[in-house]
Amino acid sequence: MSYIGNDLRSGRSETYVFTASGDETSVTASDDSRAINYTVGWERVWLNGVLLVGGSGNDYQATTGNSITGLAALSANDILVLEANHTFSVSDSVPRSGGTFDGAVIFDGSIQQKTTTQNLSGTYSTEQLFLNDSYTLTGDITVSGHLVLGTLADAVEAVKAKYPKPE
Repeated sequence: MSYIGNDLRSGRSETYVFTASGDETSVTASDDSRAINYTVGWERVWLNGVLLVGGSGNDYQATTGNSITGLAALSANDILVLEANHTFSVSDSVPRSGGTFDGAVIFDGSIQQKTTTQNLSGTYSTEQLFLNDSYTLTGDITVSGHLVLGTLADAVEAVKAKYPKPE
């Protein structure tokens, strides 16, 4: 079966149901008290099962992403349903290999690097930061929590190299 209309491509859909008490001309939350949220131009609104037409001078306006306005005064027990399609852009991501984050990045857990050489600088304030292999720490570095550099085997080998067994 063919589909005629906007293609969501990548995103998700969320439904909000609002039951009118009477005389409302705008809606900002659903019956379960969730604030409505939609991507402008990717919403559909039904009133008592009838699909409304959006836009200035039509049945409703949806221009803010968080409210449906411009409705004719609703009657008590009218049911307004908002289908909010949320889109996202893959361009708003950092590639798997390389890339830059602007601003703070928060990790809930630990950071584990698997490269052989990595330059690190900045503030690390997570519970654990594991650094395996060879790293160069540059600049002012603040570590709060736990920092593990290398492994116990690396430390033992370093001690053996510095203090060889007497013959």
